[in-house]
Amino acid sequence: MYTAVFGLRCLPFTGAPASDRLFTCPDLDEVHSRLQYLVEHRAIGLLTGEPGSGKSTALRRLRDAVHPEQIRILYLHDTVVSPRDFCCQIALDLGLEPLWSRAQTLRAIHQEIRRLDTERRLTVLLVVDEAQGLRPDVLALLPVLTSFEWDGAGRLALLLAGQTGLRQKLRMAHLEPLAQRVTVRSTLRGLDRETTAAYLAHRLEQAGVSRPLLTETAIEALFTASQGIMRRIDTLAHHALALAATQGAKRVEAEHVVHAAEEVRA
Repeated sequence: MYTAVFGLRCLPFTGAPASDRLFTCPDLDEVHSRLQYLVEHRAIGLLTGEPGSGKSTALRRLRDAVHPEQIRILYLHDTVVSPRDFCCQIALDLGLEPLWSRAQTLRAIHQEIRRLDTERRLTVLLVVDEAQGLRPDVLALLPVLTSFEWDGAGRLALLLAGQTGLRQKLRMAHLEPLAQRVTVRSTLRGLDRETTAAYLAHRLEQAGVSRPLLTETAIEALFTASQGIMRRIDTLAHHALALAATQGAKRVEAEHVVHAAEEVRA
């Protein structure tokens, strides 16, 4: 591989970096702050963005930032389910035995959330990933899941993470009760040109090289081809480095990026 050619300790653009080595920038820090606010105030929030824009990274950053003795995280990603199966997943993650009816299972979930709050001072955070796949009847259940106290006190924090179609779903008339309860909204967009360059430098530095391996024109080509979407940047940069290495180039040029983009599209 090209690691030896360019003196890299590892492949810089494959695999998920450790949480303490994540790339940060003001926009990503703002998203993280909003998600922390959601947890602290036991609110309902949306995290949306195109595939590869960094939703999974943002969720991992949040997971690693919360204290396990203060926050109990339930993570669901199998979203193409019925309301009953959705409740069963939550019950199982809470260590409960699902009951024969959805209503009874939901009541048991509420009792356990209340117990964790009052007895152990734990906030339950329910993260639903790929939430754009949730059926409308499951989305309609969420206000009932999150609001179950007479005084309206929130005991459950809920984060729905998904693609941009999730926002469009919530505009459906019968989902207005849920949409009105969403108080935290974050959208992950592509990095700008300057931040794309900083991201590339960060990933290369984490792999052991601080010298510029990409020319300015190569960075421009990467930004244009990827539209600043981090997963696309990773894929194109990986292929461009491999092409540059096989051709004996000392640095990645714009033509390597162009050829890499053609390979990815093929």
